[in-house]
Amino acid sequence: MNKKLPDYLLEKRHQIVTVIVTIAISVGFLSIYVPYSSTTWFKLSGAVSFFLTVGCVAVAFLILAACRVLMCRLRRRRQFRSWSYALWMLAEALVITLFYSYVTHTLMKADLIIGNFPFVTIFTKGLVVVIAILILSNTISILWSIQRDLKERLRILYAGWRRSAHTPLSMDGKPIPAGAGISTGDLPAKKKSSVESSDDDEDDDMIGSIHQEIEPRIINLYDHNGIMRFSIKESDLYYIISQDNYVRIHYLNNGEMSSYMLRCPLKVIEKSLKGSSLIRCHRSYIVNISRIKVLRSEREGFFIDLDYDGAAEIPISKSYSDTFMEHFSKKVAGKELDDINIK
Repeated sequence: MNKKLPDYLLEKRHQIVTVIVTIAISVGFLSIYVPYSSTTWFKLSGAVSFFLTVGCVAVAFLILAACRVLMCRLRRRRQFRSWSYALWMLAEALVITLFYSYVTHTLMKADLIIGNFPFVTIFTKGLVVVIAILILSNTISILWSIQRDLKERLRILYAGWRRSAHTPLSMDGKPIPAGAGISTGDLPAKKKSSVESSDDDEDDDMIGSIHQEIEPRIINLYDHNGIMRFSIKESDLYYIISQDNYVRIHYLNNGEMSSYMLRCPLKVIEKSLKGSSLIRCHRSYIVNISRIKVLRSEREGFFIDLDYDGAAEIPISKSYSDTFMEHFSKKVAGKELDDINIK
């Protein structure tokens, strides 16, 4: 029960699915349970009963949605574990049941609904029903999220396998680092004329250049547990912004800007990106310098505009400006001036 809760069970998508599944299960469950319950007053017939029923159920779901929004916000400040998630779900059940019991008891006293049951009886029966619905809905949503996470891991592993399958190997079967050549000791001995050697060297350079164009560099990002969570082409990754113990990765997906939340400090991400075109430019930002369209000097400092319309402007802080400008100038020197505008 003290096991740390997986991040995907605290994501916004999981919470949305949980609320939707809870609504669907509640409608089906109540339609079966209400006719056989002596304390439940929900009815869809008659104007008064209809509005009272719809209003009470709607408020109950709003309470659940508010609890899930609060959970998403608190996950950035504290770690949820299995026992704390179970207590959170119990607290949701208590709040919803208290609301239902109070409304029911009040309506009975006002003679708007038929019945005269003690508050404890209404609360006890209501709590059992609410807990049953929440357990069932959370079980379904958790299974859905686990399946989705497994599919994502398999996709990343498959992408990694495909890349490793195209990695050139030396004669002893070890992978050759990118940009490295094969030493003559790895090749069968063969005498060549100076003309043949020169031609072969040119062919090797051409093949190496073509291989780099065909096989773009892949960036693999890991969470705080060292598990690879995100894999993307370097050219598609625009920028990364820090949010407490999380980072939000902004990337291009089918021509649209998308984002992915990863639990990992920005400092750790920065170390894993050494040698790439992604450079730290601010305490909270890492930016892909190959995606810079305009570098602006304002009164408040330097700002970056990316080559994607609608992307947020990125500031450059003084503490990172020297290192950033050094990498940026090297990048500009290797490109045509028409590609990047410096204002």
